[in-house]
Amino acid sequence: MRPWHVWTAYALCLAVAAAALVALTYQAVESDRSEARARREAALEENCRLALWRMDSTAATLVARESATADGVAPQPPVMARFRLAGIGPATIHAAAGREAAVRAALDVGRRTGFPTAQAPPSGAAPAAAAPADPAAGYQYARSNDELRRRQQVVEQIATQNSFQLQQQPLAALPPTALALIPGWLGAELVLARRTAEDAWEGCLLDWPSLRGDLLGSIADLLPGADLVPCGDAAEDARRLAALPLRLVPGAATTSSADAGWSPLRWALAAAWLAMAAAAFAAAALLAGVLALSERRAAFVSSVTHELRTPLTTFRLYANLLEEGMVPPAEVPVYHATLRTEAERLAHLVENVLAYARLERGAAAPQAAPVLVADLLPRIVERACERARQAGFAWQVTVAADARDMRVRAEPAAVEQVLFNLVDNACKYGRAEPPVIELAVARRGRGIALAVRDHGPGLPAREAARLFQPFRKSARDAAGTAPGVGLGLALARRLARQMGGELTAESPADGGARFVLWLRADTGTGP
Repeated sequence: MRPWHVWTAYALCLAVAAAALVALTYQAVESDRSEARARREAALEENCRLALWRMDSTAATLVARESATADGVAPQPPVMARFRLAGIGPATIHAAAGREAAVRAALDVGRRTGFPTAQAPPSGAAPAAAAPADPAAGYQYARSNDELRRRQQVVEQIATQNSFQLQQQPLAALPPTALALIPGWLGAELVLARRTAEDAWEGCLLDWPSLRGDLLGSIADLLPGADLVPCGDAAEDARRLAALPLRLVPGAATTSSADAGWSPLRWALAAAWLAMAAAAFAAAALLAGVLALSERRAAFVSSVTHELRTPLTTFRLYANLLEEGMVPPAEVPVYHATLRTEAERLAHLVENVLAYARLERGAAAPQAAPVLVADLLPRIVERACERARQAGFAWQVTVAADARDMRVRAEPAAVEQVLFNLVDNACKYGRAEPPVIELAVARRGRGIALAVRDHGPGLPAREAARLFQPFRKSARDAAGTAPGVGLGLALARRLARQMGGELTAESPADGGARFVLWLRADTGTGP
């Protein structure tokens, strides 16, 4: 399957999963919003209920007090003035200085439109307004109307108790009538009035701005943005005061501390999106890795096929020539040497492939043991030196004096294979003058460094990062320009790390390439 087929299928699967999660998120968020809105509305209705009870208690007490106050008593806040109006004669007014004109204007309105009269007792019938369609809102609506009826009953009970108390007072203390005052509006003035037995009207005018401020101040902790507005005497409203013709406007619902942050549902959705994103990135990385590995393995198979075909073709051709006697006797040794070189090349290729396969299978790592550098060098340089000479390179070894007596942890066979791969790599690519391969051994940190250097074209920066990847060859020297399958450096680094060392590549300032094998000093005797 081609890579773009895989990525197209991946993109389609990701799009389907994302669309499903988007739909789920939308439904969940809408449900969460509805629930939060219902909680806010329920809290608002509860605060309105408590606020109405507070204000009705205050207002009912005020009405009862004024109903029991005898005519002629000086008004006390929030009462602005007291009046008595009999027929078409002039009104008797007891008001503070500067308020009499406002009282007379209100009484003129009362003469024209009539004074407030007693309201019909509350019935159990539902208000004329239609109930909300939402079940939760309908429940709050019904509960608020029940509260209104209860508050009206409480106000009536307070008035009844007041009438009973009036009957127990001495007659001289009673006002001309014991009827309760009826609240109402005369223009812009709020009045409490009643009709006496002498067919006269008496009552008081309330200081509406002052009363409004007092009532709103008593509920500021519940509804800080609330307001009170006048309403008709017969208005049926769940937020109407039972004692006074006023309607509560609660203002905007405040956000509670529980709704201020994200709900657990939204945190869960965020976690789901993060998990999906992480899974998508992980799947993409896995696909990219698998496809890259597949491409490298395909290139490896192609390269191995090419590398095997070359010596096998040589073997077949030279064997046929030697068998049929078509080679002059003087050139037979040359043919034998070529066959030996191709055999060694094939053996080295197979050795690297098998060694890397063992490492990939998790076979036992090289057993590093303490060894003197002076004893290690003769065992590892002979094969590398022979490979350099066969390729036509001079072999130069430099060992620092303070490095010979060091004891390092290494496995000689693994070090020999690493060094041979480095020299073999230098023989393939280090073709520039002078034709010398250098091995320098010196202390470096808490160990020693074996540096193999050639004087070839060097390491381009864009290719240095992938030199140690398996099944990779330099883009400049791919195909048949340099024998090999791109496995030698990867194998060398794996072997170095399994011994506790490291293999790195460097670019000297004067050109060429340098590969450094670092081996750790033995902790028992090393520095």
